[in-house]
Amino acid sequence: MSGASLPSTPDAADFRALAAGSPWRFTTVHFIHRRQGHGGATAEGGPVEAWLDRSRHRLVVRTAEGIEVATGAPYGGAGSLADTEPSPPGAQVVLRPDGLVAQRPEDWHLDHGDPMWQDYRWTAMLDPVELDQGVEISDVTATVLRGRATWAATCRPVVGIGEDWVGGYVPRCGCCPLLDGPAARTYEYGSEDPTLTDDLATVYRVHLDVGTGIVVDLTPLDGTEGTSLTNEIHDVDEPLDPPL
Repeated sequence: MSGASLPSTPDAADFRALAAGSPWRFTTVHFIHRRQGHGGATAEGGPVEAWLDRSRHRLVVRTAEGIEVATGAPYGGAGSLADTEPSPPGAQVVLRPDGLVAQRPEDWHLDHGDPMWQDYRWTAMLDPVELDQGVEISDVTATVLRGRATWAATCRPVVGIGEDWVGGYVPRCGCCPLLDGPAARTYEYGSEDPTLTDDLATVYRVHLDVGTGIVVDLTPLDGTEGTSLTNEIHDVDEPLDPPL
């Protein structure tokens, strides 16, 4: 989907709409994924190369150890190409005039989420809808990263109020959130969690690829413990040629 008509100076509402709209912005993507360690060093295992085909609900990942294939939404258990039907985005989504999402079907990702590699943080970076609510967003800027248009924002996940977690950050999976920190760990483990220390990151700088909505850079701005990753996109909506 073209971003030609998108705002040239995006605000927080625009950033949220882009974060919620990945399933409606592309069908295939080929990219290099890196999970970063402290100080920006590449985490153990090095970068991996991935090919995602949403029309077939199929993911191929090449690691140093070999080729891995995943199919189907990760929330319903293991799937296979034989028993997984393509699940294109439904007609229930409401789009803004510029093509970004105004209203997304509730819990749409449970039946249509992208195939998972290693953990749910993978699916969250490909479809970062969890940035749409329970996250304070500021300092939104339009920029270019690794040759592609991106929107960057400072994102601070919020601790919810009361047992119903009103207004709080709700990660796709509490044990592997996109924005790890006090809000995510309190949501998953409670306020008495012993890992709730001053070392945790509380605020992140997040870059979303404008063409796809994918998180292409995630960097903690404080603390010494936090999630850090990059995705270098090579091709979007082009014929895929993953290794067999």
